[in-house]
Amino acid sequence: MIPSALTHRDFRIYVIGNFFGLNGVWIQRITISWLGWSLTDSASFVGILAFLMMLPTLIFGPFLGVIADRTDVRRAAIGTQAALFVISLALTTAYFTDLLSAPVLAVCAVSIGLVTALHHPIRMAMAPRLVPIEAIGAAVPIISINFNLSRFLGPFIAGTLIATMGVGSALIVNAAAFVPLLFALNIIRPRPKSGSPTDRLGFLESFRDGIAHTRADPLILTGILVTAITSLSARGVQEILPVIADGAFARGASGLGQLTAAAGLGAMVSSISLARHPIAPADGLPRASLIGAAASLVLVIALAHAPYWWLALLCTAGLGAAGTQVGVGIQSAIQIRLDDDMRGRVMSLWTTTAIGATALGALALGAGADAFGLKPALVLAALLSATALGVVLLRYRTALRARASSLSRNRDRSDLENGLPPP
Repeated sequence: MIPSALTHRDFRIYVIGNFFGLNGVWIQRITISWLGWSLTDSASFVGILAFLMMLPTLIFGPFLGVIADRTDVRRAAIGTQAALFVISLALTTAYFTDLLSAPVLAVCAVSIGLVTALHHPIRMAMAPRLVPIEAIGAAVPIISINFNLSRFLGPFIAGTLIATMGVGSALIVNAAAFVPLLFALNIIRPRPKSGSPTDRLGFLESFRDGIAHTRADPLILTGILVTAITSLSARGVQEILPVIADGAFARGASGLGQLTAAAGLGAMVSSISLARHPIAPADGLPRASLIGAAASLVLVIALAHAPYWWLALLCTAGLGAAGTQVGVGIQSAIQIRLDDDMRGRVMSLWTTTAIGATALGALALGAGADAFGLKPALVLAALLSATALGVVLLRYRTALRARASSLSRNRDRSDLENGLPPP
Protein backbone atom coordinates (compact mmCIF):
# COMPACT_ATOMS: atom_id res chain seq x y z
CA MET A 1 0.00 0.00 0.00
CA ILE A 2 1.41 3.41 -1.04
CA PRO A 3 1.31 6.04 1.77
CA SER A 4 -1.24 8.75 0.96
CA ALA A 5 1.37 11.51 0.86
CA LEU A 6 3.28 9.77 -1.95
CA THR A 7 0.24 9.81 -4.25
CA HIS A 8 0.90 13.53 -4.84
CA ARG A 9 3.25 14.28 -7.77
CA ASP A 10 5.12 17.28 -6.35
CA PHE A 11 5.72 15.54 -3.03
CA ARG A 12 7.13 12.45 -4.81
CA ILE A 13 9.49 14.59 -6.90
CA TYR A 14 10.67 16.47 -3.83
CA VAL A 15 11.26 13.27 -1.84
CA ILE A 16 13.38 11.77 -4.66
CA GLY A 17 15.46 14.92 -5.18
CA ASN A 18 15.82 15.46 -1.45
CA PHE A 19 17.12 11.91 -1.03
CA PHE A 20 20.23 12.81 -3.04
CA GLY A 21 20.62 16.15 -1.31
CA LEU A 22 20.36 14.59 2.14
CA ASN A 23 22.97 11.98 1.28
CA GLY A 24 25.20 14.88 0.28
CA VAL A 25 24.56 16.56 3.63
CA TRP A 26 25.51 13.43 5.59
CA ILE A 27 28.58 12.79 3.45
CA GLN A 28 29.57 16.40 4.07
CA ARG A 29 29.06 16.17 7.83
CA ILE A 30 31.07 12.96 8.15
CA THR A 31 33.85 14.29 5.92
CA ILE A 32 34.16 17.59 7.79
CA SER A 33 34.09 15.77 11.11
CA TRP A 34 36.78 13.36 9.96
CA LEU A 35 38.92 16.16 8.53
CA GLY A 36 38.68 17.99 11.86
CA TRP A 37 39.82 14.91 13.76
CA SER A 38 42.61 14.02 11.32
CA LEU A 39 43.96 17.60 11.20
CA THR A 40 44.08 18.14 14.98
CA ASP A 41 43.51 14.85 16.90
CA SER A 42 41.35 17.01 19.19
CA ALA A 43 37.93 16.02 20.49
CA SER A 44 37.34 19.67 21.35
CA PHE A 45 37.91 20.78 17.75
CA VAL A 46 35.49 18.13 16.44
CA GLY A 47 32.92 19.48 18.89
CA ILE A 48 33.73 23.07 17.84
CA LEU A 49 33.15 22.22 14.15
CA ALA A 50 29.74 20.73 14.98
CA PHE A 51 28.97 23.79 17.10
CA LEU A 52 29.98 26.21 14.31
CA MET A 53 27.72 24.47 11.80
CA MET A 54 24.79 24.85 14.19
CA LEU A 55 25.59 28.24 15.79
CA PRO A 56 23.90 30.38 13.10
CA THR A 57 20.64 28.48 13.59
CA LEU A 58 20.91 29.07 17.33
CA ILE A 59 21.38 32.83 16.82
CA PHE A 60 19.22 33.61 13.79
CA GLY A 61 16.78 30.68 13.56
CA PRO A 62 13.68 32.26 15.15
CA PHE A 63 14.00 35.41 12.99
CA LEU A 64 14.57 33.38 9.83
CA GLY A 65 11.25 31.64 10.47
CA VAL A 66 9.53 35.00 9.87
CA ILE A 67 11.27 35.21 6.49
CA ALA A 68 10.08 31.69 5.61
CA ASP A 69 6.49 32.73 6.31
CA ARG A 70 6.82 35.87 4.14
CA THR A 71 8.69 34.58 1.09
CA ASP A 72 8.30 32.27 -1.90
CA VAL A 73 9.59 29.11 -0.22
CA ARG A 74 10.40 27.29 -3.47
CA ARG A 75 12.64 30.07 -4.77
CA ALA A 76 14.23 30.45 -1.35
CA ALA A 77 14.96 26.69 -1.23
CA ILE A 78 16.62 26.87 -4.65
CA GLY A 79 18.81 29.72 -3.38
CA THR A 80 19.92 27.92 -0.22
CA GLN A 81 20.69 24.66 -2.02
CA ALA A 82 22.67 26.50 -4.71
CA ALA A 83 24.69 28.21 -1.97
CA LEU A 84 25.44 24.87 -0.26
CA PHE A 85 26.57 23.51 -3.64
CA VAL A 86 28.99 26.43 -4.08
CA ILE A 87 30.41 25.97 -0.55
CA SER A 88 30.93 22.26 -1.24
CA LEU A 89 32.86 23.12 -4.41
CA ALA A 90 34.99 25.63 -2.45
CA LEU A 91 35.82 23.02 0.22
CA THR A 92 36.72 20.48 -2.46
CA THR A 93 38.97 23.01 -4.21
CA ALA A 94 40.72 23.91 -0.94
CA TYR A 95 41.43 20.24 -0.28
CA PHE A 96 42.86 19.45 -3.71
CA THR A 97 44.99 22.61 -3.78
CA ASP A 98 46.49 21.91 -0.32
CA LEU A 99 44.94 25.08 1.11
CA LEU A 100 42.84 23.23 3.66
CA SER A 101 43.74 23.85 7.30
CA ALA A 102 41.89 23.89 10.61
CA PRO A 103 40.94 27.61 10.27
CA VAL A 104 39.77 27.12 6.67
CA LEU A 105 37.71 24.13 7.75
CA ALA A 106 36.17 26.23 10.52
CA VAL A 107 35.24 28.95 8.01
CA CYS A 108 33.57 26.35 5.78
CA ALA A 109 31.66 25.03 8.81
CA VAL A 110 30.36 28.53 9.65
CA SER A 111 29.39 29.15 6.00
CA ILE A 112 27.47 25.89 5.85
CA GLY A 113 25.81 26.76 9.14
CA LEU A 114 24.68 30.19 7.90
CA VAL A 115 23.01 28.81 4.77
CA THR A 116 21.53 25.83 6.59
CA ALA A 117 20.05 28.15 9.24
CA LEU A 118 17.95 29.79 6.53
CA HIS A 119 17.12 26.49 4.83
CA HIS A 120 15.67 24.83 7.97
CA PRO A 121 12.52 27.00 8.32
CA ILE A 122 12.12 27.09 4.52
CA ARG A 123 12.00 23.29 4.22
CA MET A 124 9.74 23.06 7.29
CA ALA A 125 7.33 25.50 5.66
CA MET A 126 7.54 24.05 2.13
CA ALA A 127 7.28 20.27 2.50
CA PRO A 128 3.77 20.29 4.10
CA ARG A 129 2.56 22.49 1.21
CA LEU A 130 3.36 19.74 -1.31
CA VAL A 131 0.38 17.73 -0.02
CA PRO A 132 -3.21 18.66 0.94
CA ILE A 133 -3.69 19.86 4.51
CA GLU A 134 -5.30 16.59 5.58
CA ALA A 135 -2.21 14.61 4.44
CA ILE A 136 0.37 16.59 6.46
CA GLY A 137 0.39 14.03 9.30
CA ALA A 138 1.34 11.32 6.79
CA ALA A 139 3.90 13.48 4.96
CA VAL A 140 6.14 14.30 7.94
CA PRO A 141 7.10 10.64 8.65
CA ILE A 142 7.86 10.12 4.93
CA ILE A 143 10.28 13.05 5.07
CA SER A 144 11.77 11.43 8.18
CA ILE A 145 12.21 8.09 6.42
CA ASN A 146 13.98 9.90 3.60
CA PHE A 147 16.20 11.73 6.08
CA ASN A 148 17.08 8.63 8.06
CA LEU A 149 17.64 6.42 5.02
CA SER A 150 20.19 9.02 3.95
CA ARG A 151 21.51 9.09 7.50
CA PHE A 152 22.16 5.37 7.12
CA LEU A 153 23.56 5.40 3.57
CA GLY A 154 25.41 8.74 3.61
CA PRO A 155 27.83 7.92 6.46
CA PHE A 156 28.41 4.44 5.02
CA ILE A 157 29.23 5.98 1.63
CA ALA A 158 31.44 8.63 3.24
CA GLY A 159 33.32 6.15 5.44
CA THR A 160 33.84 3.74 2.54
CA LEU A 161 35.04 6.49 0.19
CA ILE A 162 37.42 7.97 2.76
CA ALA A 163 38.84 4.58 3.71
CA THR A 164 39.28 3.26 0.14
CA MET A 165 39.71 6.29 -2.15
CA GLY A 166 40.54 9.15 0.16
CA VAL A 167 38.80 12.27 1.46
CA GLY A 168 38.82 13.92 -1.97
CA SER A 169 36.45 11.35 -3.45
CA ALA A 170 33.95 11.96 -0.63
CA LEU A 171 34.11 15.71 -1.23
CA ILE A 172 33.42 15.28 -4.97
CA VAL A 173 30.43 12.99 -4.35
CA ASN A 174 29.14 15.44 -1.73
CA ALA A 175 29.09 18.32 -4.21
CA ALA A 176 27.47 16.25 -6.96
CA ALA A 177 24.65 15.11 -4.65
CA PHE A 178 23.09 18.60 -4.57
CA VAL A 179 22.34 18.65 -8.32
CA PRO A 180 19.24 16.34 -8.35
CA LEU A 181 17.62 18.33 -5.54
CA LEU A 182 18.16 21.60 -7.40
CA PHE A 183 16.47 20.03 -10.44
CA ALA A 184 13.51 18.83 -8.34
CA LEU A 185 13.02 22.25 -6.73
CA ASN A 186 12.79 23.84 -10.16
CA ILE A 187 9.80 21.74 -11.25
CA ILE A 188 7.63 21.42 -8.11
CA ARG A 189 4.82 23.84 -7.24
CA PRO A 190 3.71 24.16 -3.57
CA ARG A 191 -0.01 24.69 -2.94
CA PRO A 192 -1.26 28.14 -1.80
CA LYS A 193 -0.98 28.96 1.90
CA SER A 194 -3.73 28.42 4.43
CA GLY A 195 -4.28 30.98 7.17
CA SER A 196 -3.91 34.77 7.21
CA PRO A 197 -1.27 36.60 5.11
CA THR A 198 1.83 37.21 7.24
CA ASP A 199 3.21 40.19 5.31
CA ARG A 200 0.40 42.41 6.63
CA LEU A 201 2.28 42.53 9.95
CA GLY A 202 5.62 44.20 10.57
CA PHE A 203 8.66 41.94 10.88
CA LEU A 204 9.02 42.26 14.66
CA GLU A 205 5.27 42.05 15.21
CA SER A 206 5.18 38.87 13.14
CA PHE A 207 8.09 37.47 15.15
CA ARG A 208 6.36 38.25 18.47
CA ASP A 209 3.17 36.68 17.14
CA GLY A 210 5.04 33.40 16.56
CA ILE A 211 6.52 33.49 20.08
CA ALA A 212 3.11 34.19 21.63
CA HIS A 213 1.47 31.36 19.70
CA THR A 214 4.16 28.94 20.90
CA ARG A 215 3.96 29.98 24.55
CA ALA A 216 0.15 29.80 24.59
CA ASP A 217 0.02 26.14 23.55
CA PRO A 218 1.30 23.75 26.26
CA LEU A 219 1.81 20.94 23.76
CA ILE A 220 3.97 23.02 21.42
CA LEU A 221 6.00 24.57 24.24
CA THR A 222 6.57 21.24 26.00
CA GLY A 223 7.40 19.50 22.73
CA ILE A 224 10.09 22.09 22.00
CA LEU A 225 11.56 21.78 25.50
CA VAL A 226 11.60 17.95 25.44
CA THR A 227 13.34 18.01 22.06
CA ALA A 228 15.94 20.48 23.35
CA ILE A 229 16.67 18.55 26.54
CA THR A 230 17.21 15.22 24.80
CA SER A 231 19.25 16.89 22.06
CA LEU A 232 21.82 18.15 24.57
CA SER A 233 23.20 14.72 25.37
CA ALA A 234 21.52 12.14 23.09
CA ARG A 235 22.03 14.16 19.89
CA GLY A 236 25.16 15.90 21.12
CA VAL A 237 27.01 12.61 21.49
CA GLN A 238 26.22 11.76 17.87
CA GLU A 239 28.13 14.89 16.80
CA ILE A 240 31.36 13.67 18.41
CA LEU A 241 31.27 10.10 17.10
CA PRO A 242 34.86 10.41 15.72
CA VAL A 243 36.00 10.57 19.35
CA ILE A 244 34.21 7.28 20.07
CA ALA A 245 35.04 5.52 16.80
CA ASP A 246 38.75 6.38 16.70
CA GLY A 247 39.55 7.76 20.14
CA ALA A 248 37.86 5.03 22.19
CA PHE A 249 37.86 2.05 19.80
CA ALA A 250 40.62 2.90 17.26
CA ARG A 251 38.32 2.05 14.33
CA GLY A 252 39.26 4.98 12.08
CA ALA A 253 37.09 6.46 9.32
CA SER A 254 35.33 3.19 8.58
CA GLY A 255 34.34 2.90 12.25
CA LEU A 256 32.95 6.42 12.16
CA GLY A 257 30.87 5.49 9.12
CA GLN A 258 29.63 2.34 10.87
CA LEU A 259 28.59 4.21 14.01
CA THR A 260 26.77 6.94 12.11
CA ALA A 261 25.13 4.40 9.83
CA ALA A 262 23.98 2.42 12.89
CA ALA A 263 22.29 5.55 14.23
CA GLY A 264 20.69 6.07 10.82
CA LEU A 265 19.47 2.47 10.64
CA GLY A 266 17.84 2.72 14.05
CA ALA A 267 16.25 6.02 13.07
CA MET A 268 14.96 4.61 9.79
CA VAL A 269 13.26 1.68 11.53
CA SER A 270 11.62 4.12 13.92
CA SER A 271 10.54 6.36 11.01
CA ILE A 272 8.87 3.46 9.22
CA SER A 273 6.91 2.69 12.37
CA LEU A 274 5.79 6.31 12.60
CA ALA A 275 4.80 6.34 8.91
CA ARG A 276 2.59 3.28 9.45
CA HIS A 277 0.89 4.98 12.41
CA PRO A 278 0.76 8.73 11.66
CA ILE A 279 0.13 11.17 14.49
CA ALA A 280 -3.49 12.36 14.59
CA PRO A 281 -4.62 15.79 15.87
CA ALA A 282 -6.33 14.20 18.88
CA ASP A 283 -3.20 12.32 20.00
CA GLY A 284 -1.64 15.24 21.90
CA LEU A 285 2.02 14.89 22.83
CA PRO A 286 2.87 11.32 21.69
CA ARG A 287 3.54 8.92 24.55
CA ALA A 288 6.10 7.09 22.38
CA SER A 289 8.08 10.33 22.07
CA LEU A 290 8.25 10.76 25.83
CA ILE A 291 9.34 7.14 26.26
CA GLY A 292 11.94 7.69 23.55
CA ALA A 293 13.26 10.75 25.38
CA ALA A 294 13.83 8.76 28.57
CA ALA A 295 15.31 5.79 26.67
CA SER A 296 17.77 8.01 24.80
CA LEU A 297 19.29 9.26 28.07
CA VAL A 298 19.67 5.69 29.36
CA LEU A 299 21.40 4.76 26.09
CA VAL A 300 23.90 7.62 26.46
CA ILE A 301 25.00 6.15 29.80
CA ALA A 302 25.12 2.64 28.28
CA LEU A 303 27.28 3.93 25.40
CA ALA A 304 29.65 5.55 27.89
CA HIS A 305 30.23 2.15 29.54
CA ALA A 306 30.20 -0.02 26.37
CA PRO A 307 33.29 -2.29 26.48
CA TYR A 308 32.82 -3.84 23.03
CA TRP A 309 32.45 -2.41 19.54
CA TRP A 310 29.27 -4.35 18.78
CA LEU A 311 27.68 -2.95 21.94
CA ALA A 312 28.66 0.60 20.97
CA LEU A 313 27.00 0.02 17.57
CA LEU A 314 23.86 -1.30 19.28
CA CYS A 315 23.67 1.67 21.65
CA THR A 316 24.15 4.10 18.78
CA ALA A 317 21.39 2.39 16.77
CA GLY A 318 19.14 2.70 19.81
CA LEU A 319 19.98 6.40 20.08
CA GLY A 320 18.95 6.84 16.46
CA ALA A 321 15.64 5.06 17.01
CA ALA A 322 14.82 6.87 20.26
CA GLY A 323 15.84 10.25 18.84
CA THR A 324 13.52 9.77 15.88
CA GLN A 325 10.62 8.88 18.14
CA VAL A 326 11.25 12.17 19.93
CA GLY A 327 11.98 14.39 16.94
CA VAL A 328 9.53 13.10 14.33
CA GLY A 329 6.72 12.31 16.73
CA ILE A 330 6.86 15.75 18.34
CA GLN A 331 7.38 17.52 15.01
CA SER A 332 4.32 15.75 13.57
CA ALA A 333 2.22 16.64 16.62
CA ILE A 334 3.21 20.32 16.26
CA GLN A 335 2.91 20.51 12.45
CA ILE A 336 -0.70 19.30 12.34
CA ARG A 337 -1.70 22.03 14.83
CA LEU A 338 -0.41 24.88 12.64
CA ASP A 339 -1.80 26.95 9.78
CA ASP A 340 0.61 27.50 6.89
CA ASP A 341 1.00 31.19 7.76
CA MET A 342 2.38 30.27 11.23
CA ARG A 343 4.38 27.19 10.23
CA GLY A 344 7.73 28.82 9.46
CA ARG A 345 7.86 30.80 12.70
CA VAL A 346 6.83 28.05 15.09
CA MET A 347 8.84 25.32 13.41
CA SER A 348 11.89 27.58 13.30
CA LEU A 349 11.67 27.79 17.09
CA TRP A 350 11.51 23.99 17.27
CA THR A 351 14.47 23.66 14.89
CA THR A 352 16.49 26.36 16.66
CA THR A 353 16.16 24.73 20.07
CA ALA A 354 16.86 21.24 18.71
CA ILE A 355 19.93 22.25 16.73
CA GLY A 356 21.11 24.78 19.29
CA ALA A 357 20.92 22.21 22.09
CA THR A 358 22.74 19.66 19.92
CA ALA A 359 25.47 22.21 19.19
CA LEU A 360 25.88 23.12 22.85
CA GLY A 361 25.89 19.43 23.76
CA ALA A 362 28.58 18.63 21.20
CA LEU A 363 30.70 21.55 22.41
CA ALA A 364 30.32 20.60 26.08
CA LEU A 365 30.85 16.87 25.51
CA GLY A 366 33.96 17.48 23.39
CA ALA A 367 35.45 19.81 25.99
CA GLY A 368 34.43 17.47 28.81
CA ALA A 369 36.00 14.47 27.08
CA ASP A 370 39.30 16.32 26.73
CA ALA A 371 39.16 17.65 30.31
CA PHE A 372 38.17 14.61 32.38
CA GLY A 373 37.40 11.74 30.00
CA LEU A 374 34.63 10.63 27.67
CA LYS A 375 32.78 8.36 30.10
CA PRO A 376 32.29 10.92 32.93
CA ALA A 377 31.27 13.58 30.39
CA LEU A 378 28.54 11.39 28.89
CA VAL A 379 27.19 10.20 32.24
CA LEU A 380 27.02 13.71 33.70
CA ALA A 381 25.26 15.10 30.61
CA ALA A 382 22.66 12.30 30.67
CA LEU A 383 21.91 12.76 34.38
CA LEU A 384 21.49 16.52 34.05
CA SER A 385 19.20 16.05 31.03
CA ALA A 386 17.11 13.45 32.90
CA THR A 387 16.56 15.91 35.77
CA ALA A 388 15.47 18.68 33.40
CA LEU A 389 13.17 16.29 31.51
CA GLY A 390 11.40 15.32 34.72
CA VAL A 391 10.78 18.98 35.60
CA VAL A 392 9.39 19.82 32.15
CA LEU A 393 7.03 16.84 32.04
CA LEU A 394 5.76 17.64 35.54
CA ARG A 395 5.00 21.22 34.44
CA TYR A 396 3.23 19.91 31.32
CA ARG A 397 1.03 17.62 33.39
CA THR A 398 0.16 20.54 35.69
CA ALA A 399 -0.65 22.78 32.68
CA LEU A 400 -2.97 20.14 31.19
CA ARG A 401 -4.82 19.76 34.50
CA ALA A 402 -5.18 23.53 34.80
CA ARG A 403 -6.52 23.80 31.24
CA ALA A 404 -8.98 20.93 31.79
CA SER A 405 -10.19 22.55 35.01
CA SER A 406 -10.63 25.90 33.25
CA LEU A 407 -12.62 24.30 30.42
CA SER A 408 -14.83 22.51 32.93
CA ARG A 409 -15.56 25.76 34.81
CA ASN A 410 -16.38 27.53 31.55
CA ARG A 411 -18.78 24.74 30.54
CA ASP A 412 -20.50 24.87 33.94
CA ARG A 413 -20.85 28.67 33.70
CA SER A 414 -22.29 28.37 30.19
CA ASP A 415 -24.77 25.71 31.32
CA LEU A 416 -25.96 27.90 34.20
CA GLU A 417 -26.39 30.89 31.90
CA ASN A 418 -28.50 28.72 29.60
CA GLY A 419 -30.66 27.47 32.46
CA LEU A 420 -29.23 23.94 32.52
CA PRO A 421 -28.67 22.13 35.86
CA PRO A 422 -25.03 21.53 36.93
CA PRO A 423 -23.66 17.97 36.39
